[in-house]
Amino acid sequence: MTEAEADISTAAPTNIPTSGGHKITRLIKVTSIIGILLILLLLVAALVAALTAADTWAPFVQIFRDVFLLLLLLESVLVIAALTILLLQAAGFLIMLRSEVKPILDNARETTRLSKATAQFVNNNALDPLIQIKSFLAGLLAFLRELIRLRAVVVADEADADETHEIKAV
Repeated sequence: MTEAEADISTAAPTNIPTSGGHKITRLIKVTSIIGILLILLLLVAALVAALTAADTWAPFVQIFRDVFLLLLLLESVLVIAALTILLLQAAGFLIMLRSEVKPILDNARETTRLSKATAQFVNNNALDPLIQIKSFLAGLLAFLRELIRLRAVVVADEADADETHEIKAV
């Protein structure tokens, strides 16, 4: 591998396509910064004009004030409209919760009830009889084991007794 190929393979790509969302947010940020700067510039210009030559600039300041008040009124109307849309969206969300989530929860409750009933059925009809049979067989096996041990002890005692009888007979 040559140095040029190594540089090409390890170099980061330079033409990374940006998505449309980044362009829009950048445009919104730039526009809002320009708007804020323009408003500040107009406020400073109005303040300077009012302080230097109030008589000549008074009509312009009044016009600027009236336009600014109209913009604030328009902004208030837009805020009220946005709040109304927000309330309508919240109401739609609550309606969706009632109409879609409630059936899902009801279905989950029904499934839980059915699984509980199935577990009880299996417990009552399969596991309990098996446990009873196993415990009975375990008890029977223990009884037989003890019976065999007792028989072995009895047989061993009889064998010892026979040997002692044979020894005495000799």
